[in-house]
Amino acid sequence: MSSNSSIEWTDATWNPVRGCTKISPGCRHCYAETFAERFRGVKGHPYEQGFDLRLVPEKLAEPLRWKTPKMIFVNSMSDLFHDEVPDAYIVAVAKVMVAAKWHTYQVLTKRAARLRELLESKLEFAAREPNIWWGVSVEDRKYGVPRIAHLQQSPLQSSSCLWNRCWRI
Repeated sequence: MSSNSSIEWTDATWNPVRGCTKISPGCRHCYAETFAERFRGVKGHPYEQGFDLRLVPEKLAEPLRWKTPKMIFVNSMSDLFHDEVPDAYIVAVAKVMVAAKWHTYQVLTKRAARLRELLESKLEFAAREPNIWWGVSVEDRKYGVPRIAHLQQSPLQSSSCLWNRCWRI
């Protein structure tokens, strides 16, 4: 995690999950994987295990400790909705986002079907929180358009701001 980010559209990153697996052409040149794999085997480094998926529960409470409001990119080094991340862990992440509502959270996934399913069920309590921006990656028509459809089918508020643009859903 970084309480300061060089990513121009966010203030901070929060990574309670690390690592991922490729699921589409948009993953081909993954910056997160490139970064993490540089440190594989470096004892004591946060990416000692490279880009292997792992939960980082000691990072869960981080946003609660940041008292100044921030725009936070959630899981810049992973995908919160990866199939191997347990539902209960995703719920725990969402509970922190709801509790620390002075921040705005940017959650981006390529696993839009799982996002929709959870927003309709276990994440219903967080689906309409105005400080949580749920979004999907759109790299092309084949993969992106279906992701947009999943997002549109979710129970988000009728007008949601996603990545600094407001869309009618």
